[in-house]
Amino acid sequence: MTKTTGPALGSGYEERRTKELRRWKLRANSFLFGAFLVFLASHFLGSDSGLNGFIRAASEAALIGGIADWFAVTALFRHPLGIPIPHTALIPKSKDEIGTGLAQFVQQNFLDPANLRQWIENADIATRLGSWLVQPEHAALAARRSIETGAILAQTMDDERVASLITETSLDWLRQTSVTPLISLVMDTWLKGGHVHDSIAVALRGVDLVVKENRVLLRDNFVRGEPWWLPEWAGQRIFDRIIASFHILVDEVVADPHHPIREDMERMLTQMADDLRNSAELAARIEETKLRLLDSPDLASAIGAQWEVVHGSLQRSADAPGSDLERRLTELIQWWGGRVLADRRLRNRLDTWIAEAAERLAHQWDDEVIGLIETTVERWDASEISHRLELQLGQDLQFVRINGTVVGALVGVAIHALLLLTV
Repeated sequence: MTKTTGPALGSGYEERRTKELRRWKLRANSFLFGAFLVFLASHFLGSDSGLNGFIRAASEAALIGGIADWFAVTALFRHPLGIPIPHTALIPKSKDEIGTGLAQFVQQNFLDPANLRQWIENADIATRLGSWLVQPEHAALAARRSIETGAILAQTMDDERVASLITETSLDWLRQTSVTPLISLVMDTWLKGGHVHDSIAVALRGVDLVVKENRVLLRDNFVRGEPWWLPEWAGQRIFDRIIASFHILVDEVVADPHHPIREDMERMLTQMADDLRNSAELAARIEETKLRLLDSPDLASAIGAQWEVVHGSLQRSADAPGSDLERRLTELIQWWGGRVLADRRLRNRLDTWIAEAAERLAHQWDDEVIGLIETTVERWDASEISHRLELQLGQDLQFVRINGTVVGALVGVAIHALLLLTV
């Protein structure tokens, strides 16, 4: 198996940690060397009584404590003095066991579904998300990143395949979905919304405008239907009278909400809405017409072309920050963030959905995550990982050595004092 060098650290960070570790090693070694010098001086330059006795006991204990802690700290990362003493160089030897233990720790404490769900529910992620997105600069950042991500994903896709998928999916959905209830719903909403009068007036004015703009064409058709014996001037007067009467009728129907023609049109629309709800025959005709339309190649081409529109819009917006699409998406995201903050039920649903999704992912991917941790640690080079851990923990461990030397000296003084009291 190929060994890797271990978790990457920035060169500047590693250099700084190396310098700090050297300084603390120098301090710890200075304490130990100082204890050794005091030990030599107290043994060869003085007696075992009086103050020198306390100094000798303190230096002996400090030297023992310092050496013991030096051995313990060094044994974690390497063999002391290069001697392969049993149970030394613990980290390099136990690297794989450390990886397994770390994986089990992550599994039991971070990927346990119950713990994960409780943490997510207590974190109130929906409120935090809404509070973040409601800020204009954050909404703009989310919109920009969404557009950039969408553009990158769109570039990696085969346009022809995506367009074909969109077309087939849309047509299949339309074939399987009855459009009659939708038309009935729209019709009922329109009738109950109180806009029927205005809609009829607009429709009549539209017809009136078409008649005015196509007067010449209508006159030509009228002439072709005239009897041969009718004089031209008489035909013209009859045509003008018909057109004028039509314009007058339109004005009357538009102006009078209770005009018989308007009431007939409203009854016809109401009957049509009722037929849409209750007539199986009408529903069948509508569905048959729908299926004929769906078989049209032009409709399929129009649906497929929408992917090119979306793709092009995403790419243009990604290349031009501040585009209209980005602005509208920013407004939508900011609005949604505000709605999340204002709607407690929505926040609860979001938190529940996030917790359930995390719980499912923990069930599905815990083995993969554990395997990733174990195999990653296994691939690390033992000496390199030992070096990296020493950089992270070395400062504190060297301080342990200093404490061992100082505490050893204090214990030596205490023991010497107790011995003097017992004599």
